[in-house]
Amino acid sequence: MVNNTNKILDFCKSIFLSPLNVLSPKHCIVCERSIQQDTNINYICDDCYFNFPLAPSPSLIINKLAENFPPDDFAISNAIALFRVSHNSDYMKIIHSIKYYGFRKIGIQLGLELGKLIKNQFNQSYDLIVPVPIHSARLRERGFNQAEYIAKGISPMLGIKVHTKLIKRFKYTTTQTILSAEERRSNVQNVFKGYNENTKLSDEIILLVDDVLTTGSTINECAKTLLNLGARRIDVATLALSV
Repeated sequence: MVNNTNKILDFCKSIFLSPLNVLSPKHCIVCERSIQQDTNINYICDDCYFNFPLAPSPSLIINKLAENFPPDDFAISNAIALFRVSHNSDYMKIIHSIKYYGFRKIGIQLGLELGKLIKNQFNQSYDLIVPVPIHSARLRERGFNQAEYIAKGISPMLGIKVHTKLIKRFKYTTTQTILSAEERRSNVQNVFKGYNENTKLSDEIILLVDDVLTTGSTINECAKTLLNLGARRIDVATLALSV
C-alpha cells in the first residue's frame, strides 16, 4: 500500500509541479521546444544535449575552488563537472528539474555521462562513491536526495558502489544562494558528521558527488568530515559548475 501511494504521489508531482506537461507532447526542459522523437537524455532535446556548455578542465576547477579557502582548510584533491551554468542560464533548468520536480531519471542519465567523463579524465581508482547528504527535513520535503541519483548514474561506469550511510547532515541550514563566499563557509561549518558513532573509514579514496558546485563550501565541509573519519583522499564530481 505504501509503495502504491508513493507511485501515485510521484505521478501527481510530475503533472502538477513540473514547469512542463510531461504527458504529451513531450518538451525539452532547456529550450521548451516539443520533442518528436527519442533523445539521448529524457526531456532534453538533442540540439540542447549536443550544445551543453562544457565545464573547464579539472585542473582549472580545482585551482579556482582553492582560492575560496585557506590552504589548511581545503579538503578536496580534485574536482570535475559535466557542464557549466550561470544562475540565469536555461541549462540551470536541468538542475531544477531534478532537484525540485522529481525528474530522477535525468539525474541518473546525466550521472552516467559524468561517469564517462570521470573515467576519461581522472587517472584514479575509487573505493567508494558518496553523495552529499541533505538534511532529514529536506529529504521529507523532496522525497529523495538528488545527489544520490547522480551517484547512481556514475556507479556502473566506474564499477563502484554508492554509499549513503557514511555521513549525515545533522544541522538544518538556510539556503546558500544569496550568501557571500565567506557566509557560505560559515553557514555550513560543522553541519556533517559520521552516520553513527561507530562510523569509521580506513584510508579509502572517495568520490564525493553533488548536483552543483559554486564556491565549494558545502562539499568541502563534507570532504573534511570524511577525512576526519579516516578517508585518505576526496575527489569531487558534480553535474554543473556554477559560474
